[in-house]
Amino acid sequence: MELTDKIVCGDVFEVMAQIPENTIHLAVTSPPYNLNISYDTYKDDLAYEEYLTWTKKVWMETKRVLVKGGRFALNIAPTSIKNFRPIHHDFANQLRQIGMTFRTEIIWYKQTMRRRTAWGSWKSPANPHILPSWEYVLVFSKDSWTLDSDSKDIDITADEFMRFSDGFWYIPPESQRRGHPTPFPEELIYRLIKFYTYKGNTVLDMFGGTGTVAVVAQKTGRHFVHIDISPKYCEIAEQRLETVRMLQEFPLSAGRTGKKAKVSELFSPGARKGTYHQEKRKSIPEVQLLEPKKPYEPTEAKDA
Repeated sequence: MELTDKIVCGDVFEVMAQIPENTIHLAVTSPPYNLNISYDTYKDDLAYEEYLTWTKKVWMETKRVLVKGGRFALNIAPTSIKNFRPIHHDFANQLRQIGMTFRTEIIWYKQTMRRRTAWGSWKSPANPHILPSWEYVLVFSKDSWTLDSDSKDIDITADEFMRFSDGFWYIPPESQRRGHPTPFPEELIYRLIKFYTYKGNTVLDMFGGTGTVAVVAQKTGRHFVHIDISPKYCEIAEQRLETVRMLQEFPLSAGRTGKKAKVSELFSPGARKGTYHQEKRKSIPEVQLLEPKKPYEPTEAKDA
């Protein structure tokens, strides 16, 4: 079964078993977090050890299908749950155990804490809670640090390279859910694909959801393999891809010239939202320091 450039609906292990070894250049995914999130068909509340056994099998299949030097970008939150377990640490350990090489971690700053209310002991050091406004993207390589290809297939600009190599990425969460509880924003996938692959490479998302990885791969001239167990999500992904392919063949800006659309024309206004660390620092509110006086007197704010 040819899986390239197709939306494949099915069990992750059954479908990945059909992918030949050494054919994927970049895998990008965010697995179910095992937090009882309301996915369409997946039961997201396994016992923790059972969950880790399941994910390790997925990582082993991922390694098998990656080419030498292929990359795996794994998005995971610093999840706070009852009897807190740092899932991102466990995933990193699993990947190192199966022989993957750790490259880096990217901080995806989402600035979502303003909508959170689980403060713990409010205004007290008794038991305060940190509210994560970020997620991690853990990046690993298979067998080699270097991914070989023809230099003519490099399409990242100097400006993009400089910006994306700063590992603090401010990208708002995706506002268009399309029926999925945790969709990727296109900007996040755009940066990973442009930074870690060449034109014509193949990108895999084994928990593809509503198809953001496939859509951005199509827009940027990469091949893709999309896997998801939900027929509903796969149908939405198919619809999104069909729209992109229509625009590529019949771009509105081309008029009667017959020219194909530029990559920049395939992203709708706002689809590539996000700023960069250097720019974001300008808008961070100034910190105010409290200068204590005597214990019985109120404190006053002093500008930093």
